Amino acid sequence: MPAVLTGEAAPTAPRLLQEPIRVMVGFELDQITTVDQQAENFGVVGNIWMRWTDPALAFSPDECNCQFKVYRSVEEFVSAEGQRWPEFTLFNQQERRWTQNQIIVVRPDGTVTYYERFWTLLQAPDFNFRQYPFDTQDFYVRIDSLYPEEFYVYVPWEEKTTVGGQLGEEEWYITDYNANVTSIQINTQNSRYSFYFEAARHLTFYVLRILLPILIIILLTYVTFLLKDYGKRADVASANLLLFIAFNFTIAGDLPRLGYLTFLDSILVTTFVVTGITVAYNLYLKWLATERQKEIAEKIDRVMVWLYPATYIGALILIALFFP
Repeated sequence: MPAVLTGEAAPTAPRLLQEPIRVMVGFELDQITTVDQQAENFGVVGNIWMRWTDPALAFSPDECNCQFKVYRSVEEFVSAEGQRWPEFTLFNQQERRWTQNQIIVVRPDGTVTYYERFWTLLQAPDFNFRQYPFDTQDFYVRIDSLYPEEFYVYVPWEEKTTVGGQLGEEEWYITDYNANVTSIQINTQNSRYSFYFEAARHLTFYVLRILLPILIIILLTYVTFLLKDYGKRADVASANLLLFIAFNFTIAGDLPRLGYLTFLDSILVTTFVVTGITVAYNLYLKWLATERQKEIAEKIDRVMVWLYPATYIGALILIALFFP
């Protein structure tokens, strides 16, 4: 009987149609090691998980006297099983990816589970610090398939898409995270897995170490309007201006050095300008009192007592509108 009829004949032509292999992809965020605001990148320690079923990798447990095969590197897997596996790259990777652990498990039915624990720096071009320090930032880990979708198609692995409980980043806390798969056009149509998380800043430091001292300086400057001795007023206002300049130098190292103005920058600039104008105003009143025009000085002062806080309120409204 011909081998064709018995089903023992080997195929001599390639299959015309073949479904792409579905690859489940997941990312576990374990640590955020650094967030560089000026360089627009961040460091992560994370785990990449993949699972797919390829009939070509199926085997009989009797052949190896084992229930599954274990490989501890991609090189070892490729050497034993061949070149066919859903190779990938981290699209926004900036530095070398330091792999701590890597393991590949192959089961008899051809189901493969890939696990890798790594550390690297990732680019974050979506950073926008205009609302600093009340900003929230978007972080992405993008995993691109090197093979077209006619061979491998990514799908999210929900159980392996998680965020660790101790991220090791004291300045930021995560407010949201999710994962999705899209198609990207390189030379061909390829799958992209994107792990996204949103993070906001802990505000205690900024409130107690920056915003509260600024408020105290503003109030101390306003107190000078209660003094009737214009000479002392000018001295106190000048001392407040010097205090603010010294304070600005003190916190300069904690502020991001960016090419655009942030919310906190606007607060600092407004405080500096208004404090400087207040010094000049008090010196002018001192001159009026010296020229025996104290009545004119008092009339102007009655207006400025209300104009000073109104100026700050108006400036805050404008800043809030400019940095929504």
